[in-house]
Amino acid sequence: MKFIEILKAIVQGIVEGITEWLPVSSTGHIILLNKFWPMNTETGEAFFDVFEVVIQLGAILAVVLLYWSKLNPFSAKKSAEEKKGTWVLWSKVLIASLP
Repeated sequence: MKFIEILKAIVQGIVEGITEWLPVSSTGHIILLNKFWPMNTETGEAFFDVFEVVIQLGAILAVVLLYWSKLNPFSAKKSAEEKKGTWVLWSKVLIASLP
């Protein structure tokens, strides 16, 4: 029985990984997949809520790791103009996060 739950977690991870890069809701796809093929755990819905957060955190960290050189305004390899462009990017992200 545990093997099936591990298989479900792997499939959830694959769906998250694919839909994170597409212009569709990765969260929505995870929720839909769980409705059609639910994870059966002792803690029930609470486990799935934590699982959903952790799996999305992994996708976010992968994006940060991939684009770290572009996102780091303190890099010694960047020129002053590139550093300024990075700060402008971060200010836009901050402003977009306000609403």
